[in-house]
Amino acid sequence: MRMLATGILFAATSAVAAPVPRNGNTYDFKHHQPTHAGVVRREHRAGVEASPAQVKRNARTVRQLDRKLLREEAAPLPRDPVSVLPP
Repeated sequence: MRMLATGILFAATSAVAAPVPRNGNTYDFKHHQPTHAGVVRREHRAGVEASPAQVKRNARTVRQLDRKLLREEAAPLPRDPVSVLPP
């Protein structure tokens, strides 16, 4: 009888402790991808904020990457290599 009660108790606790299904970076009904505002707030509290010069460098880097991606997107696509093969 004691083994039966232990088995029932184990089954009940394992059913409760089942993992919550995950959807991308949202699991346990919370978003786990840090936001920019959240990162800045935590850095400020920890006393490890970026210097004004670093903030400017980061902004410049983001602008450069943005321009590069926009140029690449506007560039004509290369011809399909399969269509240029001789028959």
